[in-house]
Amino acid sequence: MPLDVKAAYLGWELRRYHLTPYHQFYNRAVLAERPGERPQAFPSRDSSTWNGALLAAVSLEYATTRDRRLLGVAVELVRGLHLFFEVTGQPGLMARAVAPADGLVLDELKANVYTAPDGTRYYHQDDAAKGGFNQIACGYAALMIHIYPELPPEIQKLARDDIAAMVLHLIDHGYRATAHDGRPTTYGDLRPLIGSMSVPFNAQVAYLIVALGYSFPPDDPASSERIRAEFVRLRGTHHVYYEHRLGALVLPQKIGGSRLVKGMNDRFHVTTAAYWGLQLEFDHARRHGEPPNGKFVNQLGQTLYWSMDYLHDQHNALLSFLWAGLVSDPAVFDTIVESHPNTVHGQIEQALVEGVEQLRRYRLDRWVRPGRVVETDRAQWCDTQAPDDNYWKCNPRLVFEPTGPATNVYYAGLDYLYAYWSLRYFRLDRHPSLVKLNLPVLPRTPGLDVP
Repeated sequence: MPLDVKAAYLGWELRRYHLTPYHQFYNRAVLAERPGERPQAFPSRDSSTWNGALLAAVSLEYATTRDRRLLGVAVELVRGLHLFFEVTGQPGLMARAVAPADGLVLDELKANVYTAPDGTRYYHQDDAAKGGFNQIACGYAALMIHIYPELPPEIQKLARDDIAAMVLHLIDHGYRATAHDGRPTTYGDLRPLIGSMSVPFNAQVAYLIVALGYSFPPDDPASSERIRAEFVRLRGTHHVYYEHRLGALVLPQKIGGSRLVKGMNDRFHVTTAAYWGLQLEFDHARRHGEPPNGKFVNQLGQTLYWSMDYLHDQHNALLSFLWAGLVSDPAVFDTIVESHPNTVHGQIEQALVEGVEQLRRYRLDRWVRPGRVVETDRAQWCDTQAPDDNYWKCNPRLVFEPTGPATNVYYAGLDYLYAYWSLRYFRLDRHPSLVKLNLPVLPRTPGLDVP
């Protein structure tokens, strides 16, 4: 199937079945037994994370196609993200998941109840993790760079206010996500520094969040100044995302290529944090008529360099396309890649070809099935993995073996869409390593409809 047709179908299916009346996206939907009945959202513990990732994907799609129907999807997602913040009662802290009390609710989500002004009751799971902060920040960064000027004024204000609240929450609580009762969340420690030394994983994510607030500051002068001062501290005083090679045992810029990282999930968060941190730098420079800071691009770019040195043969289409797109500008390539440029070019060519192969193999059959997972000794393709895994984040060596028939739970194609629109946004189908494949990836018309 041509990749553009697959993207059109998966986008249509996602908008039809996975966006809820309360403006949030769920990557699972329980389809009805009979035609004409609405599907039910199937909440998961990390749904706020997926909403941030979808906002990034939609922003890249809009930047590529200028399909104005996507503005409505962006508005929905901004409203839905606001609900994640609203239900916790703690400014700037998002819930991991929200579900209406009269719908399908997992027991683990029933920890808290929120009653909206219109009387609707929601259950919510509030134990926010650093990965959720990261993907929501990535989504907002993509929105602000690519869509923000096209949004209605009230949605612009909602996005900026929630960004500011998220940044100020971390500043006010010493970079520890903290619940309404004053207790830190289980996995929300984002402290970027211990003493004067960077904390490798946290440094990348903390910088991204603060840079987002600095790039798009709130209207309140006092809040804006507090964010600016923290931005200067992290970027200008401590360079938390980078340490000199003689200055620390574990360098933050090399963490994405380190065996100390526990699997693809954390590598994904580190790499996307650095990527969107750089995009904020480029966007800020464009808006202010200035060149990007070369020293900064080199230093934060080292995170992507070392991550992709490790990941270039792991079949991670999304990260491969983001990296290849970033360094498709020769000046950016020369700034980041300090040595072995021919090796990096070879790695990029391999990663692009394998990334497209992942898109080709991505199945439309996303029905969730019972089964078991077996780990192999080499990277696998996504059509051998579970239909409800995100191939961009799961262990690439896993193979899924079904043990029973398909259920009526369907998994959205978010991971395909995020990767595909990254490929299209950077026009990577024109890359020499892909031109020879004669790929049918360009859409015949913007916003291709599926009946």
